Amino acid sequence: MHPLTETLHLTTHIACPVGEVWSAFADTEAREQWSAPAGEALVYDYDDFRTGGSARYRCGTPGELQFSAAIDYVRVEEQSYAVHTDTVWRDEELLATALIAWTFSVVPEGTRVSIVDQVVSFVGTGMFEGHRNGHRIALEQLGVFLTGPGEVGTGATHRDGRPS
Repeated sequence: MHPLTETLHLTTHIACPVGEVWSAFADTEAREQWSAPAGEALVYDYDDFRTGGSARYRCGTPGELQFSAAIDYVRVEEQSYAVHTDTVWRDEELLATALIAWTFSVVPEGTRVSIVDQVVSFVGTGMFEGHRNGHRIALEQLGVFLTGPGEVGTGATHRDGRPS
């Protein structure tokens, strides 16, 4: 099978100052709390969150963590953006790699968080939906982590404004 590609665009607004949102994003322990979907777990083995840094994490079913991933931080600009690669395996099978840009912008209602994820899947189109759902859930949970239930803002949307 030839690799398949897709570019995903998701955005949300969080009713908090950009500094607070950035802090929750940049803090590895906080990210472990808000980024995994309910019923799943994410554990960083290490995270050198800076331009030129790298990270390794495992995720999946709690107790199993059947997926492993490697991140290389291409560029990190505090309270503005982080661009990184993210490559995922299951055992020895390479599943996907991606170039992901998170941007943080001040808006009247707080902070606009946008993700552009350029995914290359080596195992079919299911990886696209996995990335899309993972980012959608992470954005929602980041808002709840910072503001509590019901206070997140407009929710994650696609680039054209459709809800995710």
